[in-house]
Amino acid sequence: MVKKKKPTQEDLKDIDIMIFDIQDVGCRFYTNINTLRDVMESCARYGKELLILDRPNPNAYFIDGPILDMNYKSGIGQFPIPAVHGLNSG
Repeated sequence: MVKKKKPTQEDLKDIDIMIFDIQDVGCRFYTNINTLRDVMESCARYGKELLILDRPNPNAYFIDGPILDMNYKSGIGQFPIPAVHGLNSG
């Protein structure tokens, strides 16, 4: 099994456009925003179009918790945002 985080050039060779369609609930522990970042980086690197279907966050009114100290950046937390950030993925 090959472990990888981002689509490779080989993965994207037959792709005309990548579509990202995942609704987020605005919680740092949901890793959708990390996946979006990785997909964005790969699409930019390999010249692929990316369409982000950015839906409203159902919890947009709720912001709570500490902002991530970047000394503790991990696969769960990648950005200096509160635990519950109220943002949408895009």
